[in-house]
Amino acid sequence: MRKREALHDLIRSLGKNEKRFFKIYASRHAIQGKNNYVKLFEVLDSMKTYNEAKLLRKIRHKPFAKHFPSQKNHLYNLILECLNIYHKDSSIDRQIHKYINIARVLSDKHLDEQSMRIVEKAKKLSDQYNRFENILPLITLLKKTKFDRDTMTEDVMNRYYQEQFSSLDKLKNILEYSKTRDTLFLKRRHMGAVKNSQDQKFIKTLSKTSFLHNASKVNSFDANIYYLLGKIEYHRILRNHRQVILYSQKLFSLFQSNPKRIADCASLYIYGLSCFIESCHYMDRKQDIEIALRKLQDIPEQIGRKNVTHEIQVKVFAMYHVSCTDVYLHFREYKKGIHHVPAIEEGMKKYDTLFIPSSKMVLIFNVACLYFGDGQYKQALKWCNLVLNTPITSSREDVFCAAKILNLLIHVELRNNAILPSIIKSTYRFLFKKKRVYQFETLFLKYIKLFLTMNTKKDQSEILHKFRADLQLLLNDQFENVIFNDIDLIGWIDKKTGNRF
Repeated sequence: MRKREALHDLIRSLGKNEKRFFKIYASRHAIQGKNNYVKLFEVLDSMKTYNEAKLLRKIRHKPFAKHFPSQKNHLYNLILECLNIYHKDSSIDRQIHKYINIARVLSDKHLDEQSMRIVEKAKKLSDQYNRFENILPLITLLKKTKFDRDTMTEDVMNRYYQEQFSSLDKLKNILEYSKTRDTLFLKRRHMGAVKNSQDQKFIKTLSKTSFLHNASKVNSFDANIYYLLGKIEYHRILRNHRQVILYSQKLFSLFQSNPKRIADCASLYIYGLSCFIESCHYMDRKQDIEIALRKLQDIPEQIGRKNVTHEIQVKVFAMYHVSCTDVYLHFREYKKGIHHVPAIEEGMKKYDTLFIPSSKMVLIFNVACLYFGDGQYKQALKWCNLVLNTPITSSREDVFCAAKILNLLIHVELRNNAILPSIIKSTYRFLFKKKRVYQFETLFLKYIKLFLTMNTKKDQSEILHKFRADLQLLLNDQFENVIFNDIDLIGWIDKKTGNRF
């Protein structure tokens, strides 16, 4: 984003209520109904894409055109100021920071009793919601006031420091568990589930050398959240689905013990639900899946519509549809999954860049697999290309590699024989470069090459039968069977050969 487009991007990001609030707020300084800032705001809001030359032509007769750069800069800062006021109570963190600022102002005015009451409110909220980092500036303000008024005693000073040290210990404890969970989360996002014994050994060693193996060190609600999420992530990478379900249920019980925390930890609660659903479909627990999907959909109502941010809307949408498509792929209910595609397209258009790129990639890939499973190969190719045209990053490399495999299969079905040899070569080079040529990938490329060299249906059928027999051996291999969850290769072979096993 270029700097001159920042104001337009900010205005276009505003919701309907935010825009209405800004116009009321800015109109306080209005002359004869509307001021220059509201007029400029409305012109920019009417532009779908920013074009400064077009904008200058539109406003050339307006009184503020002569001072456009300064008016534009002032409008930007005015909107930020307005947003700060509009959202001042929209989260626990904003409420606490508001109290801290008010307490400082009151203290500066020597209204110490009033300042103390506000400090106590902020401390109570900080303790209730595990925002221990806020205790430090609050106690610092109390110390300053006591010293400035010559009312500090040694006992009070020691009590203040003891409170700060205790908050630091709790904060450090949360950070230790959070770091472990984030490390595992990042590893899984980069590599997916473990694909070899070396990765498995690394993950187990990581767990043993972290706080994850010792729940007794947990000393706060938030530390417990990250401990349980770390356990979920650890078992998710190792594909221990029973354990993922167990620790997910413990996480839900924790939130049920303090339901107010769901609102300010909504992202973590949503993530826990999505992990639970994923493991339930591997364990064929359909009833549990249905209950969890309803809980996922009901989150906006549960936390209150006024607390639902754009971030929460996007995460509920993304996780719900990723979970749904995962479930339909697992149970091979392709038509039911495809029924969700119009809603997915609408949501992707609505939220666009607000998606987490890796979640968006998984969702697109799932749709491609649904169309492939249903035999709609042109639609499958369209969605698969969306994955392959995504800039390559380290996140969800496993999904990108699976999309390469799917792309090859789609072109086989579309009989694009002229380009298939080059696709096979490029797929092998890509997998080799990424060090992802495992037993499955080797078998797949070998048999696809052989299949394409066969001139009769009988010969092709024989090759596919051999391919099926070799794939069957991999189904029980924990490191090699991940691909079968999304792409039903056994089913594809049976369809090609006309057999029912």
